[in-house]
Amino acid sequence: MRYATAVILGIGMLTSRCPAQTGDAHGRVPAEKQYITPSAVIGPYTPAVRAGDLLFVSGQIAIDPATGALVQGSIEAETRQVLANLDRVLKAAGYDSSQVVSATVYLTDMGNYAAMNAVYGAYFPAGRYPARVAVQVAALPKGANVEIAVTACK
Repeated sequence: MRYATAVILGIGMLTSRCPAQTGDAHGRVPAEKQYITPSAVIGPYTPAVRAGDLLFVSGQIAIDPATGALVQGSIEAETRQVLANLDRVLKAAGYDSSQVVSATVYLTDMGNYAAMNAVYGAYFPAGRYPARVAVQVAALPKGANVEIAVTACK
């Protein structure tokens, strides 16, 4: 059974429920999934998918939602916008940064790691930092210098 809770101009939330099942041999039943899209996206993906208590947030780059333009100037400015975008997606799903359990950071230049890390570290509650992977990549969408994806859990 599938149903929509609110999808307007590609912005909203779509909920799909797996067909009723009695569970597998271990009693596990598929979790309900919600597809959360708080703003327009630049490709064929969903900004966040909630499955049970887990929220999988797609990588966010430094796009200003008001203008649709990439924030440029410094890695700190880009990282602040990326984290603001993550925060917007988390809140749209009913989560916050204290519930993030894992993060993947993509940088086009590992020389920007320390500057990104200073902004990133201030975003999470002290002592409650998520597990993290940081990697250098050849390029990111729209010429961004940093992209961050997270997983949160209630």
